[in-house]
Amino acid sequence: MKQTVTIVGVGLIGGSIALSIKKEHNVHVIGLDAKEESLQEALRL
Repeated sequence: MKQTVTIVGVGLIGGSIALSIKKEHNVHVIGLDAKEESLQEALRL
């Protein structure tokens, strides 16, 4: 079963952390951010 990791703030730092975690581990990543632009960019990656 996959574990879930939640990242609050998916801008430059949070997005980089999320990508690194997803690359190294078999996890489901949930990202939260107040800025719609950051969320759209995170979905694109």
